[in-house]
Amino acid sequence: MNDAELWQRMLPLATGAAVSPLVLLGQLAQLSGAGGRLVALRRSLGYLLGALAVVVIWTLAAGWIAHRLPSRQPGADPVAAAVQLLLALALAALALQTLRRPLAAATPVPPCRDGTTGLGAALLQGLGLMAVNVTSLVLFLPAAQLVGRSAQPWSERLAAWLALDLITLLPVWLPPLLLLLSGPAGARLLDRFGRWVSRHRRAIDAAVAAGFALLLAVRGLHDL
Repeated sequence: MNDAELWQRMLPLATGAAVSPLVLLGQLAQLSGAGGRLVALRRSLGYLLGALAVVVIWTLAAGWIAHRLPSRQPGADPVAAAVQLLLALALAALALQTLRRPLAAATPVPPCRDGTTGLGAALLQGLGLMAVNVTSLVLFLPAAQLVGRSAQPWSERLAAWLALDLITLLPVWLPPLLLLLSGPAGARLLDRFGRWVSRHRRAIDAAVAAGFALLLAVRGLHDL
C-alpha cells in the first residue's frame, strides 16, 4: 500500500469516527453552561483532555495489536478482510439497535453545574462519553489497522496516526476553537447546530453506522 492509498482508505473512516452527536453535544454543554466565557472554555478544556485520554488509549492499544499482525502486502489481505467484515457486522447491529431504540432511551448528556468551573466534572464527562462512543471506536479500529500495518516509513505513519486522532477528536476541539475565533456569532451558531443535532441524533447515529457498515463490507469482500 503506497502513501496515497493509505490516506485514501484511512480518511473516510476517520471522518466517520468524528461524526459523534453524543460527544459533540457533551462539548456544547460545557460551552453553554453558566459562569461566563472563560469558565466555559476551562470546562471545554477539561472535556477535551478527558476525550483525548480515551483516544490516546485507543491509539496505543490499536498500534500494539497492529504491530503484531503481518504487514499489509499487495493483493489479497485476509487479515484486513476479517477485521473489516467483523466490524461491518458490528456497525450493522448498532444501526438496527439505534433505530429500534426509543428516542427517550438515548444516553443523556449531563448538564454543567451552575456557579462552578466544573473542570473535574468536565474531564470525567469527556472520559465517559468518549469511552461509550462505540461507533467511533468501531470506525477507529479499521483505520488504525490500516496505519499500523502499512509498510510506510515511521514518519509517514506517525503523521497518519496524528491525523486519525485529530479528526476523531474533531467534535471536541472544533467547537471551542470556533467560539474563540468568532465570539458571540460563533456561540449562536453552535447553539443552533447543537439543537439540530439533538433533534436528529438518532437518525445521524443510524445513518453513520449503516453507511460505514456497507463501506467496510465492500472493502472486506474486496480484500479477500
